[in-house]
Amino acid sequence: MSILGKAADFFRKSFPKNVGKSERNIRLIVGLALVGLSFSDSVTPSQEFWLVALGWLGIMSGLIGHCPIYGLLGKNTAKDEEG
Repeated sequence: MSILGKAADFFRKSFPKNVGKSERNIRLIVGLALVGLSFSDSVTPSQEFWLVALGWLGIMSGLIGHCPIYGLLGKNTAKDEEG
């Protein structure tokens, strides 16, 4: 097995999907909007930091399909959309 295959297996086991497809799309859109908003001239540097940080969290959880907070709470919206 290649290194990329091993890495993919590691991430699949370490970060199981717990975010459903529709919610993933919403997280991506909101995350992109927050990062985009950070480029506005009316945003202070402190606000810019938080917009980018929250935006990247949304983007990454949308792409990966795993939310650490959902994992801690035992919530799984991915299984709600199965079959």
